[in-house]
Amino acid sequence: MEAVLEVKNLKKKIGKRPIIKDISFQIKEGEIFGFLGPNGSGKTTTIKMLVDLISMDSGSIFILGNDISINREAALRHIGAVVESPELYSYLSGYENLMQIARIRKVSKERINEVVELVGLGARIKDKMRKYSLGMKQRLGLAAALLAEPRLLILDEPTNGLDPNGIIELRNILKNLAENTGMAVFVSSHILGEIQNLCDTVAFIEDGTITSVETMDMVHSSFVYTLETDKNDKNLQLLKGTEGILSVTENEIGYTIELSDRKPSQVLKDILLSGIEINSFAKHLKELEERYMELIKGGIR
Repeated sequence: MEAVLEVKNLKKKIGKRPIIKDISFQIKEGEIFGFLGPNGSGKTTTIKMLVDLISMDSGSIFILGNDISINREAALRHIGAVVESPELYSYLSGYENLMQIARIRKVSKERINEVVELVGLGARIKDKMRKYSLGMKQRLGLAAALLAEPRLLILDEPTNGLDPNGIIELRNILKNLAENTGMAVFVSSHILGEIQNLCDTVAFIEDGTITSVETMDMVHSSFVYTLETDKNDKNLQLLKGTEGILSVTENEIGYTIELSDRKPSQVLKDILLSGIEINSFAKHLKELEERYMELIKGGIR
């Protein structure tokens, strides 16, 4: 399967401060790729380099084989993006805004009508944009990004301002685009649930460094165990010192632990013998939250 986007050894400083520190990843056609990290981790800076709003210091970005530094126009022709707030005109209607973009990109009126229906703005597209809610402005920005039928769609925090129904509808739109058109979708977010429910692959980024790139199948392929017990320094240290426990993370009722190949029954026996009082011990599939806590600061190792 063809790589729609390939990023190699990307670096960026602002002043003397390194913001992006040698990151590499690729996205294939039909793949929804999540870029997950806390605020300030470098997500938006990376996106701005992908769409050539700011220059990279070193590294390379290829879009369908076109090097953005050498064949800028050929590379960017295949991208649709919504970065931060869409730059549209509030005194025009939603339709008039799309018409302005369609003229520049030589897009037909039929295509405008297609994307309007796709993003669910049919009933309000003739209203002035100043009457739109934040969520409606997000949808209009998405419609504008889709006009030229891009092969790569880049979205920065796309669910900002959307209510739960809007989030579900956006998720369905993006999954449909990826599955039925082969469009690659890059979604930057700090919201775990959004990435877990939408993406095929996730890159974890912290402080300008990608700590891991994993498929969601990989994230869900292992088990963790939840201990209901008192949270205190003594119990934490005892758990961390127990043979067979690879990681310990706090949760609402106590701790979540990940085990090595040692049998859970043997580990539980040692925990009880160490003097920790356990109210419940439950096995469940690892969720994205557990993996995030392991890879991003805040996880207790």
